[in-house]
Amino acid sequence: MTRKMSRVFLGLILAMAVSCSSIQPLPQKSQTGVPNTTTNTNVPAQVDIGPLDELGLNGGATPQLIPNEETVRLGDRGGDVFTPEDDSPTIGQSNSRKLRIGLSLGPGLYRAINYVSLLKFLERQNLTPQIITGTGFGAIVAGMYASGMTPEVIEWNFYRYFKEKRKYRPYDSEWLEEIDTLLLDKLKNKNLQDTPKKFYITLYNSKTKKTYYFDKGNLRDLLFMNMKLTNSVDNRIKATQYTTAFESEVFNANLMRRIGVDFAIGADVLGSKFDFQDSNEFLIGVYGRAAGRIARQKKGFDFFYSIPLAKMSLDSTENGAFYLLKTQEYVEAQSGALKKLIQQKISHSKAAE
Repeated sequence: MTRKMSRVFLGLILAMAVSCSSIQPLPQKSQTGVPNTTTNTNVPAQVDIGPLDELGLNGGATPQLIPNEETVRLGDRGGDVFTPEDDSPTIGQSNSRKLRIGLSLGPGLYRAINYVSLLKFLERQNLTPQIITGTGFGAIVAGMYASGMTPEVIEWNFYRYFKEKRKYRPYDSEWLEEIDTLLLDKLKNKNLQDTPKKFYITLYNSKTKKTYYFDKGNLRDLLFMNMKLTNSVDNRIKATQYTTAFESEVFNANLMRRIGVDFAIGADVLGSKFDFQDSNEFLIGVYGRAAGRIARQKKGFDFFYSIPLAKMSLDSTENGAFYLLKTQEYVEAQSGALKKLIQQKISHSKAAE
């Protein structure tokens, strides 16, 4: 074979490999509602209106085409959810009708690990959410899950963080660096538009005083911004500063429906009673305001889990297994009510056809 023919043959092999392995971003819709297939994967996109280049991120490194098997699900337990018409113990077992599930996870610092029990339950019931979002630590759990991690691996990552972290005060600069190193590092090469499950993140812009919904951009960078509080950043450093959405919309069930959810589920671990192991009046005030917003916004969901964790301090890492078990018992006790509402949703949908 001549040298010229060898180069041609090698070029064909490389072209075939690229075409087979590329991860295509989710189609984005233009303002006219027509899918746009020419999106730039390095520019964060917002569901809400607003300049697309305000964030100033370049998307980080190229997304991994073959993620590490230790940190992602092997195989797909997801797909469309099937809802029942019979009394089968598994809520989503029947093939009678497809239902697209959306899940939104609220804030709650270290209490957020208990969302793992809810994710395990939904998977067992064949109600795996296809669209997921979150605020605060709930966004970290949601982002990990959307990226392909199983609930078990998410749990392992949190326990690793709990074991290795130092006693920094939440939201201090050293604490943020630790969150980045121990929890977000494995997400640094992933982009929102490439996640196996649709994921968007809610961020507040302290300059425009508006909430934005990002469904495109570097996952680690956006989650890191989500861990910052508006009151603790110096806006003189940066003309535009994005922080966690405690200042405005913690939950938005209507947005989930606009992007394709048939049945919207919300979950909250914060509740109205919480404290800190290390007394912190500033954070109690911040989370108190967030709790008030959650109480108003949760009414928009088809089903809402108010997970009772009042005895677990927001910054506590003790008795984790006990609270995971209690959360499991709580969500399982709600399965009858969940099943009833799903059946009603199906009935209403059929009547409208």
